[in-house]
Amino acid sequence: MEIDIQKLLDSSKPLEGNFSGVYFLFNQEELVYIGKGWNCLLRVAEHTRKDSNKIFTSWEYIHIKDEKEYGALEKELIKKNTPKYNKTYR
Repeated sequence: MEIDIQKLLDSSKPLEGNFSGVYFLFNQEELVYIGKGWNCLLRVAEHTRKDSNKIFTSWEYIHIKDEKEYGALEKELIKKNTPKYNKTYR
């Protein structure tokens, strides 16, 4: 198989900033977890460890810089949506 590295480079997307905010894990169409962090990309990667019980197929995040703001939003969204892997704020 021939791989065009330059084409991959040209279509690659930059990692910008630290992705702080609230993130959402989905398993197919179901919202299964809501979390927060100063770097959502790293936090989501932690959920893929072998010792994690979370099963998810995709993720998304809302970028929020202020820690107090994203903490309050996470709490509110967990109460409202009650994802199955979230145990706190229920």
